[in-house]
Amino acid sequence: MGKRVAVVLAGCGVFDGSEIHEASAVLVHLSRGGAEVKIFAPNIEQRDVVNHLKGSPADEKRNVLVESARLARGNIQDLAELKVSEFDAVIFPGKCFYNKIICDSSVANNLKK
Repeated sequence: MGKRVAVVLAGCGVFDGSEIHEASAVLVHLSRGGAEVKIFAPNIEQRDVVNHLKGSPADEKRNVLVESARLARGNIQDLAELKVSEFDAVIFPGKCFYNKIICDSSVANNLKK
């Protein structure tokens, strides 16, 4: 039996969420290594939304869990459901996640549980 790994995403986009290449690479390598992977994301409004074509802020609202579902192909759970004790590892791909989501105290408090 492979290791149980939780991957926590933060949306879908290099400037306003999980960087797609980094997240995909993590998922591919875990799959090739035989890991049992579950994907999570916080069910919160995205703090910043970026128009990736123009590289500028976009005036719209997006949900982090809904955006992350693009990378997870819909197979994703709310971060509030993550029970860390059920996993051998938890991976947070990409720096945008840490900078824009984890630094939000409400999300950080949920991770401590």
